[in-house]
Amino acid sequence: MSNLTSLFDVLRGWPQSSALAGAFKQKAAVTPDITEGKVVAIEDETDVPVVDVMTSDLVQEVDGVINNSDHPWLVIQGADQSDAEMSNKLACLKLRTGLIFKVATLLDHDVGDMVYSNAGVLTSEAHATAAIGATNVYVSTDHQPVGKILQHDATDKFIVVES
Repeated sequence: MSNLTSLFDVLRGWPQSSALAGAFKQKAAVTPDITEGKVVAIEDETDVPVVDVMTSDLVQEVDGVINNSDHPWLVIQGADQSDAEMSNKLACLKLRTGLIFKVATLLDHDVGDMVYSNAGVLTSEAHATAAIGATNVYVSTDHQPVGKILQHDATDKFIVVES
């Protein structure tokens, strides 16, 4: 069953467009379960592709070529939903393919801000800088953005992101 109180939605790119979709198991021992709207990366777990929450990688330049080592995916059906419970897999869409999606946020963002993934949660550079601490990873323009904010609704607490 879907989470009926969720603000999450894919506005463009799925199901009638070009988004690359995949179903992956959640990495063993990930706590809490990965839910919809989280950004994940594919990892290898004993020759099986699995996903775990992602933090944006550093931009790496080698001989003038930018290495885009991030391959982020957006969870559209989390482990807390009945289809995922039955299949034991999370449904994901590949980011940076033209997707536009809406996701809940408690932070204030500015339209046009680039967003990064910090442990699977979208955050702008300003908020990541303010959250430096033992459990937070600093993201900046030295890191790969996941997308750009198209809309921020402070009343209903969501952002619309293009990736």
